[in-house]
Amino acid sequence: MSYCINPQCQNPQNPTHAVLCQSCGLELRLKHRYRVIRILGQSHCNRTFLAIDEDQPSKPRCVIKQCLDDGLSTPEASVEFRLYAAALDQISQHPALPKLLAVFEENGYGYLVQDYIPGRNLAEELEQEGVFSELQIWALLSAILPMLEFIHKKDRVHGDIKPENIIRRLVSTPAFPNSSPKKQLVLVDFAGRNPLQAAAEYIAPEQLQGEISTKSDLYSLGVTCLHLLTQMSAFDLWDIKTNSWVWHHYLKTPISHRLTRILNQLIERNPAKRYQSATAVIQDLKSGPIAVNLTPVTPKKWILTALGGAGLALLSLFMSSRFSQPLPQFSPEPVEPIYQVPDIHIPSPQIENFDPPIPQKFPAVRTLSHNSGPVWSVAVSPDGQFVVYGNTDGSINIIDANTGGLINTLLGHSQPVGTLAISNDGRTLVSGSGDKTILVWDLWNGRQKKMLYGHQGWVYAVTISPDGETVASVSRDQTIRLWNIYTGQTLMTLQGYGTEVQSLAFSADNQTLVSGGSNGIVDIWNWHTGQLLRTFKAHSEAIWSVAISPDGQNLATGSWDHSIKLWNFEELESRYFNNTPQQILLGHGEKVQSVAFSPDGYTLASGDLAGTVKLWDVKNGGLRGTFKGHRAWVNVAFNPQNYTLITGSLDDTLKVWQLLPPD
Repeated sequence: MSYCINPQCQNPQNPTHAVLCQSCGLELRLKHRYRVIRILGQSHCNRTFLAIDEDQPSKPRCVIKQCLDDGLSTPEASVEFRLYAAALDQISQHPALPKLLAVFEENGYGYLVQDYIPGRNLAEELEQEGVFSELQIWALLSAILPMLEFIHKKDRVHGDIKPENIIRRLVSTPAFPNSSPKKQLVLVDFAGRNPLQAAAEYIAPEQLQGEISTKSDLYSLGVTCLHLLTQMSAFDLWDIKTNSWVWHHYLKTPISHRLTRILNQLIERNPAKRYQSATAVIQDLKSGPIAVNLTPVTPKKWILTALGGAGLALLSLFMSSRFSQPLPQFSPEPVEPIYQVPDIHIPSPQIENFDPPIPQKFPAVRTLSHNSGPVWSVAVSPDGQFVVYGNTDGSINIIDANTGGLINTLLGHSQPVGTLAISNDGRTLVSGSGDKTILVWDLWNGRQKKMLYGHQGWVYAVTISPDGETVASVSRDQTIRLWNIYTGQTLMTLQGYGTEVQSLAFSADNQTLVSGGSNGIVDIWNWHTGQLLRTFKAHSEAIWSVAISPDGQNLATGSWDHSIKLWNFEELESRYFNNTPQQILLGHGEKVQSVAFSPDGYTLASGDLAGTVKLWDVKNGGLRGTFKGHRAWVNVAFNPQNYTLITGSLDDTLKVWQLLPPD
């Protein structure tokens, strides 16, 4: 996708390789080299975009900030912009700050091009993993304060410190290429020429009045720590009646007196009583041991349980459990263990580029992403740029299909996201979850557009009609629902067959809907009228996946009886149909979980509960290959733009398999 950066453009989304905006006619590539993909954020002063530098062979991602405030309509504004860019260039020399790559003016606006920093920000970590421990806060202060010390010595301020602007990325050590990457915190998105654009709940009182200094950054860092410790807004942690902070009342785990004292001095509302410099805070961190008596941080463990029973066709209620030890009891004068905070220093070596270059020739198989938990569902955007996958904690990750770099994390579900579907235009994403809800997302900007309520059980499958106007879904409540994707209203509910349905697919001509159930029966519906056109026994056990070939000629059904069957769609619609499949594909040693046709329709991929993936020749039913790289339940999805297969598994990995083109 290409995104038009004209602030007045009414329809900025454009096809991936378009040259001019289809809405306003503006050239889509800045400086004839930077192609904007999507918007990351905006304020009244500027907008921030994710872009690709098409001048470089590896086409690396970058971040572009467009300065909006009065544009550069006067010579004074242009000079001010250049001075700001020069100061930012000095600051970006620090290895843990985004590097400034380019500065230019175009069409009356100023642009700053910086490194793209992949990874999760601390707001996302807080949402997904819960409140931070005391040790995590010490580590945060130890990482961020040296950056602020460096920035402040350049007579600059950040002006917008908050969890969303602190990103944790993986950094490889060049001297030890085979060692595990280390995690590093990076501070991004300087407030720039107008510090009043920062988030209000993290802003120092004097900053709200237009006065900003290095001490304002220290206040914002302190409030950031409070939010990470309590998961509450700073507005709720200040008692207006007593005119004092009450954050310690909302701690879920007690912290040491020493950290409490440091945080209280960071968040002093009177700048004169606050720490006067980042250096002073660093000295407090380094001076002497820190007495702590804390609950150890227990790694998150997922217990995956299958609820058996007749007719249950899903390892459906896979549940996540988090184990923690009980809170310690504090005595009035505790005897506490002691540890030493590691030395805090600014690293000297500069790391030029953290984004791995895209190789020209990929290996036959590679791990695209190591996830922090099971991968429940996978989808690939029609342009082949994004891979989307659902997690156990209800989050949805969007990653680069080539590099595996994290582009966005969508938060909205509270249970595993077991099914995903992307519209043919690549704009809309639909997700279904164990929390009984369906969410409709704008895939380009990551915003949630609709929440579809109505199902009374786990949502097993969702699919989008070819015209992009209707969502079909099935649930453990034994109903199929049809929804208007724009209004979120239920159009129709199909029910009454007394068994669970696990899989759905729209026909290519937009006329029929195919469903597969736990009793091995396939139903074919006229979904416009709700009429059941045909029902037949296809398998002896549950049908967990159905797929229709791109040309609409073939239907594939994957079953827990370990088999896959191919059916001619024209014969299915004929009154002479005799329940005979075109091909029976045998070879899986476990229950078949997912099936998918290749974009050309010549190949079928299938995955089973043991993690085995197989490729089949659709025409003659022959086995083309068997892939063994996963250790658990696996979902399969083809990239529509190249000969690759994406697989996501409950073994916490996503893999890319390079396939040979058909003869």
